Amino acid sequence: MSNLTEFCEVPRTMFEIEAEGFTRDMVYGAVKRGELVNQNRKDAWGRTRRGAGLFTVAAPAPVYDAAALVDAWR
Repeated sequence: MSNLTEFCEVPRTMFEIEAEGFTRDMVYGAVKRGELVNQNRKDAWGRTRRGAGLFTVAAPAPVYDAAALVDAWR
């Protein structure tokens, strides 16, 4: 059994995740911690969708470095 976040680098359904040996509790815990996201949670208009999820690794937030901007104003 591999690491859950490594397995979900490619979007996976809950069926595929459970077939690999992970539990639903492990998946929902990873979503709560921000390690995984459900790609099918919202539709194009921001409405919550019900049904099968598509889980993948959460993209890390970009780090903002304002050093170049500060140097430009000096």
